[in-house]
Amino acid sequence: MTGALDRSAADLAGWSAAQVVARARDEATPGRRVLKRGGQRLVVWLDGAGPAGGAVVVKQIPLRSVWHRLEARLRGRPASVQRVCAEHLLAAGVGVPRPLGVVEEQHTSTLVAEAITGAQGLLAAYLQSDGPARRRFARELGAFVARLHASAVRVPDLKESNVLVRDDGAALRFVLVDLDRARVVPGRLSRRRRISNLVQLDRSLGAYLGRRERLAFLAAWRRGLPGPREPLARLARDVERARRRKDVSVSRRRRREKIKPDDRLPVSAIVICGNEAHCIRDCLESLRWCEEIVVVDSYSTDGTWDIVQEYTTNVWRRPWNGHVEQKQHALDHAHHPWVLNVDADERVSPALREEIEEILAHDGRGYDGFLVPRVVHYLGRWWWHGGWYPDRRLRLFRRERAIWGGEDPHEKVLLQGRVGRILEPLLHYTYDDVSDHVRTINRFTTTSSRRGAVAKPATWPKLLLRPAVRFARFYLWSSGFRLGKPGLFVAISAAVYAHLKYAKQDARHRGEGGVR
Repeated sequence: MTGALDRSAADLAGWSAAQVVARARDEATPGRRVLKRGGQRLVVWLDGAGPAGGAVVVKQIPLRSVWHRLEARLRGRPASVQRVCAEHLLAAGVGVPRPLGVVEEQHTSTLVAEAITGAQGLLAAYLQSDGPARRRFARELGAFVARLHASAVRVPDLKESNVLVRDDGAALRFVLVDLDRARVVPGRLSRRRRISNLVQLDRSLGAYLGRRERLAFLAAWRRGLPGPREPLARLARDVERARRRKDVSVSRRRRREKIKPDDRLPVSAIVICGNEAHCIRDCLESLRWCEEIVVVDSYSTDGTWDIVQEYTTNVWRRPWNGHVEQKQHALDHAHHPWVLNVDADERVSPALREEIEEILAHDGRGYDGFLVPRVVHYLGRWWWHGGWYPDRRLRLFRRERAIWGGEDPHEKVLLQGRVGRILEPLLHYTYDDVSDHVRTINRFTTTSSRRGAVAKPATWPKLLLRPAVRFARFYLWSSGFRLGKPGLFVAISAAVYAHLKYAKQDARHRGEGGVR
């Protein structure tokens, strides 16, 4: 670091940290600005209070509880510990505000440090760059974190909000401004601690960094560490796994808090339907909490149209052109930044709603879309086994990052960005009874067999082996045998589905009519 961070301790002659702390506590002091206040902890900015007339930041940490006093006795008083950590980091070439003085009192520990001027937040600085400049930003950030991890100082809180950036034209200068709970550790920082810091940054910047930028960050971080380099693919995989575990724990903790509509981003729910009067009301009732409901109806004749108009005015009628075109039409008429896709025979449970609202309250937690599991209700039971669960589908996503693709009847969202996972399932009332199940198999296999302009002949492995593998997956690997006769029936029907699809495709190739 250059400038203020390079001044020597000799500049402190005649300067008193105690006087600066007294001025910081006086609310009438000119140039005083409160940066953070809470739990008797106070962080104050003071203009002109530094040794050379510069600005300083005064951080006052209370020691009023028994636990805080015991921790201060065992590990050292917090302001003194932060000063030692800052000196270690400066010696290792890591940018931090230079400590100027410490004032230790019976119930308060106060640190005075130079203020960082001419810098901006990490995320704001990244968003101002584009193209190659973003990859350069990612590489230099990775090198900065590598120097931090090589310094033998453990920093538990490495969020993007705790890192400032100064651009002097020749290079980017990163400054770590929060050393709460930091400690100097003997030897080398453990890999688990390093991965934890990478996950913290990933959760803060993940929604904005592309794949190239993330790999550039990890590659630069890996090069900056002493010792042998681990494979980049394994490192990226381990960071992603640790991030998913963190997402689960944070989601469970935050869902205990009640999220108000004003505390989260708005969401548009999209539904396509056609003659769904028997189930559409329950579906739309479970979506009442969404700010917008968009429905595309394919000229229903059973009263579906009238039911839909009770719940939304954003409803459209158009001929059935397949799942892909219908859902793309619905997506084109959604207006909010996040979209929730729900089929007419699905329901959003209260638990799933709470998890979605928690995600929207934190703008996706660094993801652009989420896979939602589905649990099927059929033959009077919920099918947690037997091959139908979890059946994860991309149902919650950022509107501007998605288009519809795939082939009927198995359409899918094509998303540019990172995909996370939701824990709570959609409730899927897929079949009314066995007869409806058989009719659906016949309809879907006919649609699947018509994919492409030219049908291909079905080979014997497709006709024999794929049905057998599908039966084994449903009945054995997914524990369908635990469900008795219903499990056996569903496994057989899954095998029949695979066989019929290729049999109808083969009949079409040979020019035989009657595939309906």
